[in-house]
Amino acid sequence: MRKTGLGEWILKSAAGQERGTAIYGDLVELAATRSRVWFWVAYTRTLVALTWRIPLAVLAVVFFVRSRGRVVGNLMMLVWGHHPIPLNDPRMHVWRVPYLAEFSSIVSLRVMFTLWILLPYVAIRFGMRNRLSYLAGVLFLLSVPVYSFRPAIYQVTGVACAVVILAALASAAWRREMIFLLANLPVVAIAFYLGVQHAPGFLRHGQFPLSVFHMRIDDPIAIAITAIVAPLLHRWLLESRTVGVAHA
Repeated sequence: MRKTGLGEWILKSAAGQERGTAIYGDLVELAATRSRVWFWVAYTRTLVALTWRIPLAVLAVVFFVRSRGRVVGNLMMLVWGHHPIPLNDPRMHVWRVPYLAEFSSIVSLRVMFTLWILLPYVAIRFGMRNRLSYLAGVLFLLSVPVYSFRPAIYQVTGVACAVVILAALASAAWRREMIFLLANLPVVAIAFYLGVQHAPGFLRHGQFPLSVFHMRIDDPIAIAITAIVAPLLHRWLLESRTVGVAHA
């Protein structure tokens, strides 16, 4: 069995097993009639072309997370105006179906916490014009109204979000994309557990969680986990299907 070198392994990690092996083999074959310098220049250009989306995706997530408070605040001002939310306002109460409102709130918040990091990452890393980004975008838009803090609004959009999730799982065409999104749900919970609930001393500033780049420490942890886990899940769930279809 041929031993894989570091250069080939990096290309495989960036482009996938079959494509990375093919690209590296082509470069080696072409370098036989040229020079070693040509090989490394071509290799570097190829690697940049394959990986430029990764740092851009991480920067997009950082921007998205840092703008979260401003977006939520603007949405609340749009719904409630510039006055504080009155807790005795009738619009804050759920008169008929309190359990439906609670269910919608839980679904919407779980989806929102996950997609606030995952949506910009997959949209930049894997492209915007694919089923994964479409599905994530729809779920994100259906979950945003939970920050209106008006049950009359989010109990409708929350149920619609749950229906979309169930419909995607029931559809053979969308099931893998939905499984990918659901598999990323624990990331935020794990980051919150490690960075806030049971954070070691070096991740705290006194009694409060450490702040990194104007983000609470669990946000950078969640971003790092997403950047590691999401490509692996994408390769396992979605790229394998693409390869299978191509071979068929």
